[in-house]
Amino acid sequence: MRLAVVAVALLLAGCSAASGSGAPSTGPPRPKPDDAVRVVDLNAAMGYANHAGDPRGTDATHADLDLLAQDIVKQNGDIANLQEMVLPAARELASILRERTGDEWQLNWAHAAYSTFYAGRSRTERPVYDHVSSGDAQLIRLGDGIQRQRPITLDDANDDQGIVLPSGGRAFVGAEITTSWGVVEVYNTHLALARQVPDATRAKDVQRIQRTTESRRNPTIVTGDFNQTLDVPDPSTLTMAAIEAFTHDYGYTDVARDKGVTIDQKHPADDSRRIDYILTRGLRATGTVRFASHESDHWGLATTIGPG
Repeated sequence: MRLAVVAVALLLAGCSAASGSGAPSTGPPRPKPDDAVRVVDLNAAMGYANHAGDPRGTDATHADLDLLAQDIVKQNGDIANLQEMVLPAARELASILRERTGDEWQLNWAHAAYSTFYAGRSRTERPVYDHVSSGDAQLIRLGDGIQRQRPITLDDANDDQGIVLPSGGRAFVGAEITTSWGVVEVYNTHLALARQVPDATRAKDVQRIQRTTESRRNPTIVTGDFNQTLDVPDPSTLTMAAIEAFTHDYGYTDVARDKGVTIDQKHPADDSRRIDYILTRGLRATGTVRFASHESDHWGLATTIGPG
């Protein structure tokens, strides 16, 4: 009997040594595969060539929204930051994603303007959505990766979760997400075109976003269509400087910098610029890709975030 007890004790000691249970912990644990959070950024292009009978872009139809859902699911998205969306379509998209994934998807919305949208099937067609809210959608899947989310860009205007930028007609939206490995803030925006707004005003729009993101110290990811290139000389020097301040002054990483241009995936001879960005601070970004979307004229971007 004594020999058996000794044998068991030796066996347990060997297991303890093999497991390294006495070794001190070195750094934060890496998230398990099902704890990963994948962020998808895409200009959904519901405003692109939005006219009766014009099929380009993501039209106001269930079929086109289903294709948009496919783009998100194919990237294993947990967060979909979408620009150039319309509120009824964003709600329908959330429903499609619930059906496709079996998970709960919550919508944060940033109203920018009122617009009318068509199915793009006939020149005599009536609008599908007439004078409805257009802007930016943030769709967040609750599950293994994200335990809960809380909108943090609330200004009591427009009955939504976003903030209209100073120039008007454009907005941004953000949420605090809780994961098994920490709290992260995720923002989505769409800036005006240079021909629409003076350079100094566009720069103030970027600085307005910065005031929100940099007033909080959680790890942060900012994505969106900035309608501005940073890689080649451009007359919009103030807007360029404001965007570059994220990386130069606030410590963000431009994680998709080497993935190439993001517009126009459908007609590259017409436009070939990098204007869509994923910027991270205090986070580790892996598996960053540029992907072809079904309907948009933009390429999509996606990355997986974890503790930095």
